[in-house]
Amino acid sequence: MRILVLGPEDSFRANVGPALEEAGYEVRLRRDAEAALVEAQASAMEALLLDLDVFESGILGFLRRYRASGGSGIVIVAGGPGATALAGIALREGADGFVRKPTEPDELLLALRQAEERERLRQEVARLRATLGARGLEPLVVAEDPKTRGLLELAARAAAADGSVLITGERGTGKALLAQAMHRFSRRGDGAFVAVDCDAAPDLFTPPAGSGRESEGPPPLAGDPQSLWRSANRGTLLLEEVVSLSLDSQAHLLSRLGGRNGDGANSKSPEHDVRVMATTRAPLDNAVGEGRFQADLLQRLRGVLITLPPLRERAEDIPALVAHFAQQVASRTGRPVSITPQALAGLSTYGWPGNVRELRQIVERAATLSPSGKLDRGDFPILTSDQPSASGVGGAYALKPQVEAVERDAILRALTATKGTRREAARLLQVSLRTLFYKLRRYGLA
Repeated sequence: MRILVLGPEDSFRANVGPALEEAGYEVRLRRDAEAALVEAQASAMEALLLDLDVFESGILGFLRRYRASGGSGIVIVAGGPGATALAGIALREGADGFVRKPTEPDELLLALRQAEERERLRQEVARLRATLGARGLEPLVVAEDPKTRGLLELAARAAAADGSVLITGERGTGKALLAQAMHRFSRRGDGAFVAVDCDAAPDLFTPPAGSGRESEGPPPLAGDPQSLWRSANRGTLLLEEVVSLSLDSQAHLLSRLGGRNGDGANSKSPEHDVRVMATTRAPLDNAVGEGRFQADLLQRLRGVLITLPPLRERAEDIPALVAHFAQQVASRTGRPVSITPQALAGLSTYGWPGNVRELRQIVERAATLSPSGKLDRGDFPILTSDQPSASGVGGAYALKPQVEAVERDAILRALTATKGTRREAARLLQVSLRTLFYKLRRYGLA
């Protein structure tokens, strides 16, 4: 990755240049702003590091001209204590991050990598939104947790492959939302997306009594003269809570899908070409073992298995989701909505048995009912009642707080042993520097 460092002071360039090169960047050191602007535009630099202290307010003009000319590189500004206000303006004008001077190499590298990750995620979100369209799918791509982003990448690849997909997860984790996103991200995106609740129709695929049809050809669908297959032609059929289908209905569905043969759970004939997806809260392997679900059908449906984690296991996503849902209310009501750190901390440690769906409902209710728009702990009844929290479930025996306490103590001992040198502490802990910085912020040690 190429980075242009702009700063007339030799000491600034000499301080950051070697650290960037050691980290694998291709560094261009420049002291003249006009020449740097021409080079950044002509060479399509991926990143720029600008010295605020030297260029003062002129840096804003540099930023505006760079962005106006189509410059899309990551921009980090550096400045001393007196440049804080100017840095805020620079961030609004198009900068992606700010580091304090004197610039510590570790802090600079962390700022760059965080900006790179945000840009990668922004491009991914833009691509998904352009393809998926509907605003209702936006919570799906509000993801800070690395595991969540990994699942989204898996879902994007599976969407393009056009095979069967089985999505598992607790109630409220967004299984149907993910299936709809994958449909719109696939080559079938212009076709119909038909979702059926198998809980409400366990005999959905069972032929009506007296239909006279035994085994010749695929069975018709009970009570549906148009046929789900015809409705979902060239599109996707989602079977929600597929484990609820009766054994007879499962057998007819398996017949429709071609038994053990075929490539993925697609139903194809001259009249219909349907991709089948399914969701379930209960593990289907257990249902097979108990004789409640056909093993052959599970094999057909589980082309790609995606398991959505509960919200309590992806706490890193909660602040971004809260901000997203609050912003949606602000857009609808036309008045600003904010949340105090105390309330956000409480929401981040709550157990969320209803997962993302519950979080959305609670944030939207609080933001709608708040007279001031500034949400505090008192605006969230779950934070003032005896509800389970992520740290409180299980009391003194809860594993997570005990593990976190040990981890925090290990970090403190490593920092003490290295006299506060974070790079050395990360080496002792056998983790990456980026992971250590994340842990320091998480445990309030930064």
